[in-house]
Amino acid sequence: MAEIASEGAVERSFAELSDETLAEAEQVSLFEGRNWSKQLSWGDLLKSDRILIVSQAGSGKTYECRRCQRKLWDQGEPAFFVELAELARTRVADLLGPGEGRRFEQWRASQSSIATFFLDSFDELKLTQGSFRTALTNLARAIDGQLARSRFVITSRPIPVDRRLVAEILPMPETPEPRPTGQDFADVAMNMVKERK
Repeated sequence: MAEIASEGAVERSFAELSDETLAEAEQVSLFEGRNWSKQLSWGDLLKSDRILIVSQAGSGKTYECRRCQRKLWDQGEPAFFVELAELARTRVADLLGPGEGRRFEQWRASQSSIATFFLDSFDELKLTQGSFRTALTNLARAIDGQLARSRFVITSRPIPVDRRLVAEILPMPETPEPRPTGQDFADVAMNMVKERK
């Protein structure tokens, strides 16, 4: 992650890794002194539904994800930060505070908004001998039927992450359904009124 000074704050930028480069991710030297051609912002990242952030220890991945989650939350969006090591042992509902639990249930009932799940520290999960499959399965159970309205951000140090398992348990919808808009809701409501007359 590159750092850009912005009005006294640090603004992170990201670079997209090819499959070949990602396969070499365990080589920490891969990130040192690399001049990335295309820099991406958080806004760019959040246009994707499945995001893997790979960076060295101490580079601020957890801080950045918590900050982005808080920003989305403050904007009224359903955004949740969960440590993978905890998710491997505990149900999602038990990891969310009262306000988070309410917003999670509102999101599930809304049928339109997108929830962002920050799944932190794949590498810490491995250190605790936790199961990545169990963590992803616990999340999949909690969001059952809502994959098309879910965005996942997974963080890790430069070690191989089983992306195949993510695709298996949290797959991208085969044919993305168009996300409902306010106009879609109004059209449905107007048709209901017409049918009653």
